[in-house]
Amino acid sequence: MIDDDARLMLRVRGGDRRAFEALFRRYTPPLVNFLARMLPERDRAEELAQEVFLRVYQARDRYEPRARFSTWLFSIASNLALNELGRSYRKRETPLEESVLDRLEDPQPGGEEHLEAKRAVSAVEQALASLPDRQRAALLLRAERGLGYAEIGEVLGASPSSVKSLIHRARENLLKLLGEREP
Repeated sequence: MIDDDARLMLRVRGGDRRAFEALFRRYTPPLVNFLARMLPERDRAEELAQEVFLRVYQARDRYEPRARFSTWLFSIASNLALNELGRSYRKRETPLEESVLDRLEDPQPGGEEHLEAKRAVSAVEQALASLPDRQRAALLLRAERGLGYAEIGEVLGASPSSVKSLIHRARENLLKLLGEREP
């Protein structure tokens, strides 16, 4: 059974530019969001999303709908992100930019709840960013994209049981990092 996106990609393979534009419009926001949570710089995430679509277009003649289109697309994105993280990790010599919380001014009267919510979101984002790359990718694909273990396995090149382990370890690590785990 071929999904609608795979049908569009088959039209792209046949030279239909509008079908490519439709896929680009549909998948750019979720791709950028996924990549932005994988990488430390949003600008780089946006560049990689464009690189994903460049690769999709370059591979159009070889495309075969063996899996859902989104699985194939996020496989490309995941591989690019993991490669980028490997390169940037080797290059990084200075600490990442200061925390957003460090730049916040004192809260306005009555804004303490808003500031606390920002702190909580920031803590989760920082904890997520500190997870090993494959754990973070698996967790994001599951939580944000709703992919099943088999689909995540296709994206990451792992078995469904390995994916289940990755996600379990990611959740355990997040709990430890956020200090919600009982001793």
